Formats: sequence, C-alpha cells, structure tokens
Amino acid sequence: MSTTSQKLALLLGLLSAVGAAAMPMLYTPQFRLVFESFGAELPMVTNLFVHYNQVFWLLPALVIAAWFFWPTAQRRALAACLIGVASMVLVVPATVAAMYLPVFASGNAS
Repeated sequence: MSTTSQKLALLLGLLSAVGAAAMPMLYTPQFRLVFESFGAELPMVTNLFVHYNQVFWLLPALVIAAWFFWPTAQRRALAACLIGVASMVLVVPATVAAMYLPVFASGNAS
C-alpha cells in the first residue's frame, strides 16, 4: 500500500469512527426529552445510549491505536480503516434501534 493510500485509509477510518461517536451524542438528547414525557421505565439498551453515550468516543481512539500498534505494519492502515467503518456500520443502526425501542415497546403495551 502506498503512503497516500495508507493516509486515506486512516482518514476514512477516523471520519467513520468520529461519525459513529457523534451520532449518539447528537441524537440522544432530543429523544431524552420525549422519553421523560413518557414517564415509563426505559429499556436497558436505551438507558445505556442515553446516559453513557460518551463511551463511543473511544472508537476514534481505537482507530488510532490500531494505526500505531497493529502487529503487522503492512496491515495497519487497513485495520484502522476497517475498525472505523465497522464502528459506523454497527453504532448507527444500534443507536436508531435503541432510540425507537421505547416507542415500539409502548405500542405493544396497549
């Protein structure tokens, strides 16, 4: 892999991880107000996303750690990119599901 493509892979991984970390921080406060108006107990997953969404900022740190500490130097850029993209692919749908879980649960309760 050339130096330019390695830097692009790192940039893609970092941008994906930052996006994955920012999404819960940006969207959960809006849902928190709605959840408080429900007055019902929230599912555990929703509580985790609402109250502990700062933990997702470890994802960009994980990408950087992979860049510096991956055992095979030739695969570091690929590993950093894949970790970042995988975090985006996993965290975004999980955030959406966690935020709408109480809505679906309240619909089933009636």
